[in-house]
Amino acid sequence: MTKDTPIHALIAEDDVLVAWALRAIVEEAGYHVTLAHDGVQALALQAQGPVDVLMTDFQMPRLDGRELIRRLRATRPALPVVMMTGAPDDTALDELRDATEASIVILAKPVSPPPVIAAIQTVLGFS
Repeated sequence: MTKDTPIHALIAEDDVLVAWALRAIVEEAGYHVTLAHDGVQALALQAQGPVDVLMTDFQMPRLDGRELIRRLRATRPALPVVMMTGAPDDTALDELRDATEASIVILAKPVSPPPVIAAIQTVLGFS
């Protein structure tokens, strides 16, 4: 990421309407977005080119957000992450927070534009 290159966000969200809404919110804020509809697709897209921040749903088919984060951080331990969940599992979320020193923000769904952008800026160290 350079001064002239927009920040690249990878959004992994299995609900198509939520994914589209998130893409619109993040692109409106000036970020470049790649959209994945599950964790497996997100891994494949990340392999094509690194991203600056990951936004992921907690519960997804084929590969959930927690496992997606674990796999991506195996090669990029400091990858900033925004986790979104509609059904918080406090124990799993606490384990996720404790398992890493890298930046992670957890948002409860439904989400709205200001908290989404604030979360991205927080994990990137802009606020």
